[in-house]
Amino acid sequence: MGNPLIEPVRPLPPTLVAELVTSPSLEQLLNRFLDEAPRCLASFAAGVYVHDHATGRPAAAEVRGLGNYYVRSYERHGRDRDPVVQSALRDRRVCDSDSLMPREEWLKLPVVHDVFAPHAMARVLCAPFVVGAEVAGTLNLARRDGEPEFTEADRDAARAAATVLGIAVSAVRERASVERERVQLTEALDRCSTPVVLTDLGLARRHLNAPAVALFNRLGDARPEVERLLDCDDDERAMASWTADGGQEAGLHLTITSQRLPSQPDVIVSVIITRNESSRAIAPARLALLTPREVEIATRALTGRRDGEIAADLVISQHTVKHHLKSIYAKLGVHTRAELLDRLLF
Repeated sequence: MGNPLIEPVRPLPPTLVAELVTSPSLEQLLNRFLDEAPRCLASFAAGVYVHDHATGRPAAAEVRGLGNYYVRSYERHGRDRDPVVQSALRDRRVCDSDSLMPREEWLKLPVVHDVFAPHAMARVLCAPFVVGAEVAGTLNLARRDGEPEFTEADRDAARAAATVLGIAVSAVRERASVERERVQLTEALDRCSTPVVLTDLGLARRHLNAPAVALFNRLGDARPEVERLLDCDDDERAMASWTADGGQEAGLHLTITSQRLPSQPDVIVSVIITRNESSRAIAPARLALLTPREVEIATRALTGRRDGEIAADLVISQHTVKHHLKSIYAKLGVHTRAELLDRLLF
């Protein structure tokens, strides 16, 4: 027959497990777990301690069933003297006071007399949760005098709950790390002086860094026309150009180099180089290195024209254009069309 003073132990509800592993923050995770854990794990008090990576000491903690004074006194006077917690951390397994030592010996311990007994804690259990090779924290349970000792079923339930906690804490940390990295990358892109656009075809979403936002705001009605040039179509890498032919931005020339991410082909990174058409001239020192035909081809490349367009302009084959471009690259010490444009201009 069950003890009438305590509810039988039962597993965490699946809906609660789902909530825990998708918690947006560590604080919400711990609070939601402790809303249900004492009843499910048949304990009048429960606490979760999440450890710091570097020190192994608790960095975050939530306790239910006991007051703040106990929490402070335990951290100050009890944790390092608590044989149950120390044994659980050392062996990385569930440990409780009843299975650790005889009852008479347990009651003689100073930590029991000084910390546990004043708060009606007659029996305690600790279940560590491990993430990778690290003990990420502990689940601590307590029962009053007169309540039954922890059984193997209790230890199994605590072990299962600690496993869920380990998975949930790991998920929260991973999401926090990803968000931190996202914010860092966003701030780095915004501090870059070059307009950069990330196009996610899978999500049909674009992210513009601060310089790109400023540029597109300047374009006004021409913005949709320029946005159409950001896609790579079927190419892994593409280059396009656009020149404003009227308004206050007349003469503004954009060279857009777009490339698909190798690991995520649906994501396109576009780098936009802005120049005023009136200042687009090939440096004389560079001209001296090229043949007249190479100058013709380089000049057209400077406007963003593709190989086929250059071939049509000069009534030559694309193969000949590619041959001349290869020679131009070698003479100027570049490897890509974008590098060529930077090297040609003043």
